[in-house]
This record gives sequence, structure tokens and C-alpha cells, in this order.
Amino acid sequence: MLNLPGRQGERPQTGNQPPHLQFTDQSPRPVYSAMTQWALDALPAGTPELREAPSRISVPTSRALWLDESIEASPYAFMPPPGSREFAHLHADGSWHLVVGEALAEHIVEQGWGERHPWYHRGVKEILVYAPRNEEEIAVVKQLVLASIAHASQDKVAGVAA
Repeated sequence: MLNLPGRQGERPQTGNQPPHLQFTDQSPRPVYSAMTQWALDALPAGTPELREAPSRISVPTSRALWLDESIEASPYAFMPPPGSREFAHLHADGSWHLVVGEALAEHIVEQGWGERHPWYHRGVKEILVYAPRNEEEIAVVKQLVLASIAHASQDKVAGVAA
């Protein structure tokens, strides 16, 4: 499991009902652009098992990562609706929703990097990872996205790097 540092500063304000978004302390545009270029352009381009796709659960401005159907995976590693292969999506505010294992989800919350989806108890096993604010925070969020890829693919996707 990752050993995350504590996130500095106050937790941002977020919604308590879907759509679960971050309202304060959003990513500055250059930080958002760097995160987008890595996660939604470079990462899928270099990893044929991944692709960027429209989100099936989030607001229309969100961009999702999708695990190819050829990769055997647990159905519990993905976001609703049933049959989805979406395991992560990036919101326009810079925050992410990720599906990760329970232990990592708890660690993310404890270290102040995110919070559970308001419907987590209803089976929406997503963690809202707060928007990175600088290069150091991008590095942490990249680790979390990679952990979500590993969780979704049961470590069958190789060669992805931060």
C-alpha cells in the first residue's frame, strides 16, 4: 500500500449529494493542464489497455479512464452503471473520483487527500481525491491514479508510470 504524506491545508468544500464536486481550493489551470496531459493523453496513448472516454456517471465535463474489456477484472473495481469499465474520472475542478481498495480508500481519507462519495454506503465505492494545487500534489495524485489502474486491472496493466 502507498504511504501517503499528510495533505497540507484545510479540506476543500465539496457537495454532499451527487454530483459530488469540489467547490473551493481547485486546481490552478496550469496544474489541471499538466494532470490532464499525463492522465488522459500520455497515459492512454502509451497503454493500449486504457482509454479516455466520456464518463457514464459524472457531469458531462468530466473525462474518464476506461479499462479495456479484454482485461479480466473484478466487477467491483468499476463505477456504476453495471457493465461500466470506468474506474477513474477527472472533474473540471481538478478533483478525481477513483475506485481503489478499501485499505487505500481509508488511508486517502485519513491523510486528508480525499473523502468517500456521499453514496459510498449505497455501493458507490468511489473516493473523491482533492484537486492538486501544485507539482508536489500532482505527484501524489498520480500515485493514486496508478493505484486505481492497478486495482481495476488486478495488476495486469504493466508499464504505466508517473
